[in-house]
Amino acid sequence: MIAEVYPLIRLPRNKKTFDYLIPEFLKVSRGNLVSIPYRNKRIWGIVRGVKDKPPRGITLKTLLDVQQDVHLREEELSFFESTAQDLAQSVSSLLYAALPLPPKRIGQGSPVALSWLPLTLPNSEAEHVVRVVRRLSERGKAFVQTPDIRRAAAVILGYLQQKPNQKILILVPTLRDIQLLRCHLTGQQPYIISGEETNNERYQAWSAFRKASTGILLGTRTALLTIDSSITTIFLLKSGEKNHKQHDRNPRYDVRELVWKFQEKFASTLFCLDVSPSCSTLTRFHEIECLTWGLYPSISVVNVNQEKAASSAQIVSYTASEAMSQTLSQGKQVLCIYNKKGKSKEIRCRECAYRFLCPTCSTSLTAFSHTLECARCRYKEGKPLRCPSCTSMDLIPIGYGNERVAKELSTIFPSAQITIVDKEHPYTADTADILLVTTYYYETVFDPFKKTGIGLVVHLNVDAPLYDSSPTAIEELFRQSWQWAWLAFGARAPYIIQTASPDLVTGVMENPFKLIQEELQARQRYFLPPFYRWCRILYKEDERRKAEIALKHLSDELSAIPEIVLHSLQWNQKGYGFIECGLPEISFHLFSPIFTALSDRYIIDTNLFS
Repeated sequence: MIAEVYPLIRLPRNKKTFDYLIPEFLKVSRGNLVSIPYRNKRIWGIVRGVKDKPPRGITLKTLLDVQQDVHLREEELSFFESTAQDLAQSVSSLLYAALPLPPKRIGQGSPVALSWLPLTLPNSEAEHVVRVVRRLSERGKAFVQTPDIRRAAAVILGYLQQKPNQKILILVPTLRDIQLLRCHLTGQQPYIISGEETNNERYQAWSAFRKASTGILLGTRTALLTIDSSITTIFLLKSGEKNHKQHDRNPRYDVRELVWKFQEKFASTLFCLDVSPSCSTLTRFHEIECLTWGLYPSISVVNVNQEKAASSAQIVSYTASEAMSQTLSQGKQVLCIYNKKGKSKEIRCRECAYRFLCPTCSTSLTAFSHTLECARCRYKEGKPLRCPSCTSMDLIPIGYGNERVAKELSTIFPSAQITIVDKEHPYTADTADILLVTTYYYETVFDPFKKTGIGLVVHLNVDAPLYDSSPTAIEELFRQSWQWAWLAFGARAPYIIQTASPDLVTGVMENPFKLIQEELQARQRYFLPPFYRWCRILYKEDERRKAEIALKHLSDELSAIPEIVLHSLQWNQKGYGFIECGLPEISFHLFSPIFTALSDRYIIDTNLFS
C-alpha cells in the first residue's frame, strides 16, 4: 500500500504529493497526520489518499509514524485543497501555514485564565442590543452595523445567552483587538490563536478546542485556517478591515473571502459586524439580513468651499473653529483627524476651487507628475496648466503635513496645548487640549471600553481617500467617515466633517446602505470587485528585459481567456514588473491551470482589491 502525502513544508505551487510505502503495522487513511523522511530530515505530512498500487520499480521511502491525536476530517482537507487551487498555491504550503505541528511533549491545552473586566453600555442602547441579538438568534447569517468592538462584545454575550451551547469562532483583524476583547467576554474563557504564540501553545489551544463540544476560539486570520469543521457560529468583527488579509507573504489569502467558503462547506452560522457595510459584504446579504444599530452620532457636514471666505485659516473651517473654541472653553478635549498622505494627490484651482473629476465616471482624478488619472476606470489625461472653469493658472496641490496643520491650530488657539499622535509621534497619556491624530490613533490608542474626555471630533480631511490610487477609494471614505463618527458616538461628542464633496459625504452618513448600492452599480460598470475578481502577477526578476519577455508571454496566454480584462505591464518601486488582470467571479477558475503551472518566481495575489 502506498500513501500520497502532502509534506508540511513550503513547496512550489506546481508540486503535489509524494509517495511513501505504508508499513504493515501502520493503519493510514486520508487526513492522517504522519511522520515522513524528507531530504534526510523527519517532518510531518498530511495523507491525501491511499492507493493499492505497486511502486513501479521506484524505490520509495517508508512512513515512520502516525499521529493518532490529529486527523483532518474529509471536509476539512477538501477545504484546504480547493482553497490552495483558488490561491494558486501548493496544498503543502497552505497546510504548513495553517496547522501547528505536534510538540515533542504534549501538555493539556486549556483556555487562557483571565481577570474579567466589566462590560457596560448606556441604558439608551440596551433595547437596541436586545433587538439585534433577537434578530441574530433567528438567522443563519447577518450583517450588523456596529459602532465598535465594545458593542460587538455586548452582542456576542447576548447571543450566547440566547444560544448557550455553541462552538464559536470570533475573528478580529489585529492582535490589539484580541487584547481589547478577551477580557470583556464576561464569564467566558476563550482559547486564543493569533499567530503570535509559539507552535506548542498554538497546537495545545487548537487540539483542545477541536476536542471540546462548546467554547470560544478568539483569533486573527490564522485562527480560521487552524481549521475545525464542528464550529457552529462565526463572528467576523470589523468585516471590512484590510488587516484581515495576508498581504506580504505566501499564501496570500483574505479571511473575508475564505470565511464564506468555510460557512458554505461546514454550514456554520455567520455574522459580520462592522462600522459600515462594504461592497463585498453587502452582496452576500439580503436586505432583511442587514441590521442597523438604531442610534446614531450627531453629525455636521461642512462645505469647505462655501466657508473659504469666512475663515482666514487654510485647514480649519469657520464652523469647526467656532465649535472647537466652544468645546475648549468648557474644559473638554478636541480630537482632530488629519491623515498625512505625503505628496499631494489632488490639485485644485486657488481662484474658484474647481475640482478635477473624471469625465467618464465622475471620480476624483489623482495627480501624478505629468498626468491626472482615474483609479476606477483608468481614464488618463495630461496635467493641465489652466483651470478649465475660470482659466486661472493658479493650480495648487492640496495637501499639508500634520505638523503644518498643528502650527495653524496653534495660531488659531494660542493658549491650547496641541499634541500630534501618529507613528512618528507615539501617544503619551497627557492633558492635551487638542489631539491631532491619524488613523494610527484609532488602530493603536483608542480604547472603546474606557471613558474619554473628548468633547468634539473634527475630521479635517475626510476627502483624502478620494485621491488614493485604489479603485476602492470611495469605499475607504465610507469606512473612515463611519469609524470616526462612531468614536464620537461613544464619547457622546458632536462630529464635524469638513469636505469639498458635501453631497457625497452627506449621503454616506445619512444612508450608507443606499450609497454602497450605488457604488456597487458603478463597480459593475467598470469591471471591479465583487463582480470581477482581480489578480496581480509580479515576476521577481532584476533584469528588466527578462521580466518583460516573461510577462509578455504570460499576457499573450491570458489574453485568450474570454471576458478577461488585462492591463499592460507596469513596474513597482523595487523595479519588478507586474501585470493585473480580472475575470468575472464565476469564470475565475479559468486562471487556475495557467497559474498553477507557473514557477514561484511569479508572485500571485488572487484577491488584489480586497
